[in-house]
Amino acid sequence: MTILQMKYFITVARCLSFTKAAEMLYVTQPSLSRQITAMEQELNMQLFIRSTRSVRLTPAAKVLLKEFEKIYDDYNLALLKAKNSFEGLQGELNIGVLEGMYIGNLLPEVLQHMSVYYPQVKINLKPYSFNQLVKKLYQNELDLIFTLLFDVKDRENIRYAVVEQSKDFVVVHKDHPLARQERVKLADLAQETFLMVSPEDSEMSPRLIIEACTASGFSPNVKFASSLSEEMLWVEAGIGVCILDSRNQMYQSQNPSVVFLEVETISDPSLTLAWHGQHYNPMKSVFVRNFLPDRTDLEL
Repeated sequence: MTILQMKYFITVARCLSFTKAAEMLYVTQPSLSRQITAMEQELNMQLFIRSTRSVRLTPAAKVLLKEFEKIYDDYNLALLKAKNSFEGLQGELNIGVLEGMYIGNLLPEVLQHMSVYYPQVKINLKPYSFNQLVKKLYQNELDLIFTLLFDVKDRENIRYAVVEQSKDFVVVHKDHPLARQERVKLADLAQETFLMVSPEDSEMSPRLIIEACTASGFSPNVKFASSLSEEMLWVEAGIGVCILDSRNQMYQSQNPSVVFLEVETISDPSLTLAWHGQHYNPMKSVFVRNFLPDRTDLEL
């Protein structure tokens, strides 16, 4: 029995249709049927119960399917490891994450895949501010960054993919007079102190917030923080209010010290994976393809 026959058997067993299996395998149905018949003759057992309307596995085939899947997976893993070794796929993949952003629930599957199929590749995950992420991406110190859409969408040579649609909220201390409301308008906060990261940390974030406040008819009283982490600490302490997105750690963890209130659109803070289009690291495309398997349109 050949590995090809094993692949044919697994495909038919999963599809329970010779027609669909043949399409997936890019072979003709008669050719596929001949291979399965040859397997049955070699094993001296019936594998499929065929009728004009359905295909069913025999009890023996159910046992073989489970075992053959293990063998076939081990075979492909061995080939991939050998290919990676031959091609020298090793080294590091440096990934930056916007400080205060929670992506822990999105990474386990792709990190596990990388550890199994690319064990020689070291993956470094580090938090940075808005500007540090972009700066290090341009300087080729980072291969990929997780950040917010508004900070990368118009930058030269930066390519990206939106991972998740997210939105802005007004964040207030739990004892704030507006904390019991579900939704507010920016105009309701005209007398508040707005906590923002400084322009040195992000050009876009404070600009977008100030522009939104101006459009709502007031000039905000601004207190700049040296980092997003500091901004988060201040709002927890009740020093002022701020604008944070739904991927922020305080939102994801349902921090009891603060309340997230819906507000009109301020920016598009969608969770975004970005990279530099002219910097080459073979593991960058491997990570992106496995993290976003449905996005076949991406230019890497």
